Amino acid sequence: ICEQCCQAEGSIWCMSCTGVHAWCGPCAVKVHRNLPFHKVQRWNGTHYQATSLMELGFLWHVGHGGVPCPQAQE
Repeated sequence: ICEQCCQAEGSIWCMSCTGVHAWCGPCAVKVHRNLPFHKVQRWNGTHYQATSLMELGFLWHVGHGGVPCPQAQE
């Protein structure tokens, strides 16, 4: 189970972070908001397989502490 939201399956783990963690995709992206170069893997049912934060929906916002610019136009 995801250690962040405690609701979804914790199928993502990070090879770059210290300790043992398990997150769902959206929580892994949130946790790595300021760590865009970390290497993540996804459990595929039999083993962990390389994936990327980008494949999980990561969008790198430069400035404003990693969050979208409040003045951005959609």
